[in-house]
Amino acid sequence: MRVKVKYFASIRELFGVSEEEYEVERGVKLADLLLNHIPSRHAHVAEVWRDKVEGFMRGGEASYIVIVNGDRARLDQELKDGDVVAVLPPVGGG
Repeated sequence: MRVKVKYFASIRELFGVSEEEYEVERGVKLADLLLNHIPSRHAHVAEVWRDKVEGFMRGGEASYIVIVNGDRARLDQELKDGDVVAVLPPVGGG
């Protein structure tokens, strides 16, 4: 099955693309997409990406937002064919 991933701001700059599609097995969880599928395609920044995701998973970077089909996502959420995942980095401002 296929899922589309959209990247925004600094994440888009890190990967050099704004969106891409992944062929994943049925039953794949969002955490698996973030920790395995995405870094396997972007080996040159895989360690940086995994550090960001693992920090987010521990609650250290709580301002990261992951959305699936327009709704806030859970890391244990099972993805379905045609899902659109958006990953937004921490937002700064002041």
